[in-house]
Amino acid sequence: MMFWTREVAGWALVLFSLILIRLGLSYITALESPKIVEAGVIMFAAMAVLRAGILLIRISTAARICRGDRESDRS
Repeated sequence: MMFWTREVAGWALVLFSLILIRLGLSYITALESPKIVEAGVIMFAAMAVLRAGILLIRISTAARICRGDRESDRS
């Protein structure tokens, strides 16, 4: 059951990182005064959050596969 918790947390982090990327892009494309440095910081943080979310999804998937293999070996 812990698989689903990890997977939902991973997808939540991926969604949050997409929101951060959108915010960073809106900082860059501001017509009156683009905030380049602030956008760079936000994009860096968004990439870190995205990487963490994908890692959680990968771990959850690998754990489900291993558990499925273990249960099929017992049969």
